Amino acid sequence: MTGTVRFGDVEIDLRLREVRRGAAAVRLQEQPFQLLALMLDRPGDVVSRDDIRQRLWPDGTSVDFEHSVNAAIKRLRAVLGDDAARPRFVETLPRLGYRFIGQLEAAPREPDPPLAAARPRLVVLPFLNITGIPCHEAFCDGFTEELIAQLGARFADRVGVLARTSAMLYKDVRRGAADIGESLRVDFLVEGSIRVAGDRVRITSQLIETRGETHLWAQSYDRPLTDGIAVQTEVASQMAHALTREIVPPTESTAASQIPSAYEAYLTGRFHWHRPGFVGLRTAITYYDQAIAQDPRFGRAHSSRARAFLSLSEYYVMDTLEALRTARASAERALEIDDTDCDAWVVMAETRRTLDWDAEGARAAFKQALLLNPSNEAAHRYYAWFVGVRKPDAEALAAADRAFNLDPLCIAMQTAAADVRYLAGDYEGSLTRSRHVLAMEPDFERAMRSAAAALVQVGEGAQAVAVFDALPEKSLTPASAAVKGCALAAAGAIDRARALQRRLQKPTAGEIISPYHLAALNAALGDVDCAFERLEAARQTRDPWIDACMVDPRFVPLRQDARFSSLCARLQLVPAH
Repeated sequence: MTGTVRFGDVEIDLRLREVRRGAAAVRLQEQPFQLLALMLDRPGDVVSRDDIRQRLWPDGTSVDFEHSVNAAIKRLRAVLGDDAARPRFVETLPRLGYRFIGQLEAAPREPDPPLAAARPRLVVLPFLNITGIPCHEAFCDGFTEELIAQLGARFADRVGVLARTSAMLYKDVRRGAADIGESLRVDFLVEGSIRVAGDRVRITSQLIETRGETHLWAQSYDRPLTDGIAVQTEVASQMAHALTREIVPPTESTAASQIPSAYEAYLTGRFHWHRPGFVGLRTAITYYDQAIAQDPRFGRAHSSRARAFLSLSEYYVMDTLEALRTARASAERALEIDDTDCDAWVVMAETRRTLDWDAEGARAAFKQALLLNPSNEAAHRYYAWFVGVRKPDAEALAAADRAFNLDPLCIAMQTAAADVRYLAGDYEGSLTRSRHVLAMEPDFERAMRSAAAALVQVGEGAQAVAVFDALPEKSLTPASAAVKGCALAAAGAIDRARALQRRLQKPTAGEIISPYHLAALNAALGDVDCAFERLEAARQTRDPWIDACMVDPRFVPLRQDARFSSLCARLQLVPAH
């Protein structure tokens, strides 16, 4: 079967391997896609495990077959929004195999939108390391990121530049421009290669219109590497200047460090910054510090350091108050050097929200960040939260969607969109987003927390508990343990919820407990006084979630208590009713 098919609330583009449910879309991984294609070829018929073995491993490759098939089915169900206990689409037949039971119908694709969109979109694909020498990968990835940053600043609100995370998923992937254009909804793509030979580097790039796969521009740049890694900034600036002439009139951009060793340290820091979750944050900061030590006026190193400390507070791996204060100091230093640094303005906005509870100051900083670079996905993501915890309405959802659209394959963006929908009371929409994330990254705890919280609100406590089955309970971070405790309480497993509560009340050395999420667990268990104590601790320690208490449904039982109104007043929030 080829083309596009629809069943229930699901539409599948078999050519692009994309599943669409409502406004959300996610690409299927290889094994779940092959399983689905096999079942769609024979709807209603039993697909045996031998059929699956022949389809997925025709060459007889030795694999852990049972585990692999079970994992692929689980990912497929997550993407389709299906439930093994009450299947709508994929039915398990014990000891036999699987069967597609959905009502299948043809779904002709809508015609492609015209190329001349009001705001075209562009992606910079990872530049290819022609030499193949691993040590040159950081140079290639750094150049890709530099060009994305330059274009994002130059294009302002005239062209949407997709973020690095989505672009990097196409590293070493050979696909046609039209396919990439459809997958990422982009009108233009930039691709190129980098060859390092001795003390020379050659950077070649081209601009392609995706719909017709038309080459619009191409250029090569030869530079001596005696200039060091900082050659990236120069070439990216020249390339961005040329590209703006092809699409929109150019604007000014800022330069990075001209000290090679400082820029090299910065690039290494960015590499670690982009590792999943929080695992690379402290290492990234070490390299940013090296870059700053060698070039104290390297503004981008200061703002990147600020973003890293902001993330440390979000992931609860450092004292939140200390992390936020450090982030603000670095952002202020970055703005002293360059007051057009978008990332620094994002950190200023967030620290005004979290440290000062200064809503107007935060809003002004967000507006400045978005004015400087409307393609900065982080600015949209944090702004969506800022709006969503104060007035969870269409503006917050639109900001979350803009962040997602700028980086549609980024699990952090999808999770942020899920959280904003959760606060807005769109629990099904929140669940859809978080399930998409877990289909791509099954053990991403932030998405687990989002999914579990939404499931509790729709009365599925047992399913909420099961969300965490992918990880041993003892390995969960404290924030995830608290959310699992809420799920256990909703499922009626009070003793297990109490056990998690006791664990979180006695943290181990170096463990950072989110008082906000512990307050939610206390509220779920009916310990109202303890919940208020933890909320006050969250206020004092500047827990990044604290201002969500006004709209978080987990605290509805507390809202009639005078202490809740007092807390909101001290947070400069208007209590929700």
